[in-house]
Amino acid sequence: MLSRLHHRNLVKLIGICTEECSRSLVYELIANGSVESHLHGVDKESALNWDARIKIALGAARGLAYLHEDSSPRVIHRDFKSSNILLEHDFTPKVSDFGLARTALDEENRHISTQVMGTFGYVAPEYAMTGHLLVKSDVYSYGVVLLELLTGRKPVDMSQPPGQENLVAWARPFLTTKEGLEVIIDPTLAPDVPFDSVAKVAAIASMCVQPEVSHRPFMSEVVQALKLVSNECDEAKELDSRSSSQDLSIYMDAEVSAVSGQLRDSLRSQALVHNYDSEPDIERGLVDSYFFSTSDRCGRQGSGSLRRCSSGPLKTGRGRELFQRMRLTGESVSERGAIFKMWPGSH
Repeated sequence: MLSRLHHRNLVKLIGICTEECSRSLVYELIANGSVESHLHGVDKESALNWDARIKIALGAARGLAYLHEDSSPRVIHRDFKSSNILLEHDFTPKVSDFGLARTALDEENRHISTQVMGTFGYVAPEYAMTGHLLVKSDVYSYGVVLLELLTGRKPVDMSQPPGQENLVAWARPFLTTKEGLEVIIDPTLAPDVPFDSVAKVAAIASMCVQPEVSHRPFMSEVVQALKLVSNECDEAKELDSRSSSQDLSIYMDAEVSAVSGQLRDSLRSQALVHNYDSEPDIERGLVDSYFFSTSDRCGRQGSGSLRRCSSGPLKTGRGRELFQRMRLTGESVSERGAIFKMWPGSH
């Protein structure tokens, strides 16, 4: 089964090595640690910024969506967690460790009855209580990882104050308000993280960790929602970059104008001195006209060019409408772009 799974966000199986009675699976080397090591472990010093966290969340969601919907056979990971998301040097995530994976049934709502396996803190409640395994059991585990990326906390941490040991139980009530998000957001994140982006990721996480299976989204729906968040972040960065470039150009134009003015005054002073020496005024006028009219003209052209090249805000109305619908009516957009009703009680 593993040899048939091929996706950019899954660790690639290279082959198998056998020696006498020993057999080993050989996977590609992913050398930048895992999400777990960057959030809680040996790589914690190199804190993940918000852009990296969005990239990780989207890539991991794509990997799970491929397993659930596009691979043949369809696969339930069954042990999805932050330590099983490996990172390349550019923070491209790769889902790994399929040791507990099970083939999913073709029917979306049919469960597999199996012995409960997985990692405490990530296991979906219906699976833990009944042993009924569904693709949406993975969705719950994904939601826990998303909460880790939001808060920087472990799924279960007995060193936390009473009532805060379980991440899902503690964080869920805070996910719907600005004040609540300010309480749970990872303090290592920069203070300029866009709140709108954080709120949307929190809304997705809240839906994924719903106790009721039917209220959780499918992973293709999560991918579509995160793609909108990622695109809006990219557009905001592009606008900031353009604004910074324009500010710098305006500053440089002002500096050039100021220096030009100083030089003009200086040369005019020199011109007055030269007048006493009876040098021709025509030559001085030509030099003055050539240098300073050129400087002024360059300044005007530069400003005009920036105004023509700069554009207004890119249209993100579609993304805003989606999340307004998700909050107000419970609608979303699938990975294939079809509008459909979302999960009651998830907003």
